Amino acid sequence: MKSTGTTYWTSPNTDATNSSGFSGLPGGYGGESFGSFGSYGSFWSATESDVSNAWRRDLGFNYSFLYRATANKKGGISVRCVKD
Repeated sequence: MKSTGTTYWTSPNTDATNSSGFSGLPGGYGGESFGSFGSYGSFWSATESDVSNAWRRDLGFNYSFLYRATANKKGGISVRCVKD
């Protein structure tokens, strides 16, 4: 799901193949402010966890899996629009 190479991602960008075609970029993650540009990319899911939180998906320069966690809806997280 990650874009390949280290132009945008911090090295080593572990197992980045972009076989899905998503081309995820490391826009960082945020609560009150964004951080970790180049190392991590967090993206909102369309699914709520509860009234205050929604699911997010995270990509990281140093791991090959897609991480799932909840985040407060007031936080700053990237949005990726995907056409059906």
